[in-house]
Amino acid sequence: CKTYCDKAENIKACVEFAEKHNLMSQEEARKAKQFATLGGRGPGDCASKESCETYCNDVRNLNACISFAEQHGFMSQAELEEARKVQAALAKGANLPGGCRNKNECEVFCTNPDHMEECITFAEVAGFIPKDELGDAKKVLEAVKRGYKAPPCRGPKECMAYCMKPAHFEDCMKFAEAAGLIPEDEIED
Repeated sequence: CKTYCDKAENIKACVEFAEKHNLMSQEEARKAKQFATLGGRGPGDCASKESCETYCNDVRNLNACISFAEQHGFMSQAELEEARKVQAALAKGANLPGGCRNKNECEVFCTNPDHMEECITFAEVAGFIPKDELGDAKKVLEAVKRGYKAPPCRGPKECMAYCMKPAHFEDCMKFAEAAGLIPEDEIED
């Protein structure tokens, strides 16, 4: 089926079958139909979802892929904004953390606390960390440098959800206190 459906002339039939049997979301079906109208060819002459993802996961192809995705509606507004931030940071001369070449590699690299400084620096340059959160991110970095273990979460929203779980609350509080994320007069509360 995959070989059959990877051919541009078969996309329409495959999408209709997938929709009929609930094998893909409406958004995936929309994108597949749009891809078919383009002759089954994407940036770098990729011809399937997998080959296009492989091509576009390489940061060297970022400009072509963003342009294609924007022109043909293959990325959400949030995805486009994120990609444009990376694009702008690279244009300014920034390097991706750890020499990562795509979003997945960068996320894996940046989940390691040993790489936190490099990742925060890139996130700051790219504008991923809002200015009002940058101070706290740097406090977290300093606490990690002093040997404290940060909770395995990123950003205020994700960390709040993680730390509100009873099993994580005490460790999170100790780290937040060590990092200076909680004002002295609120620690006892």
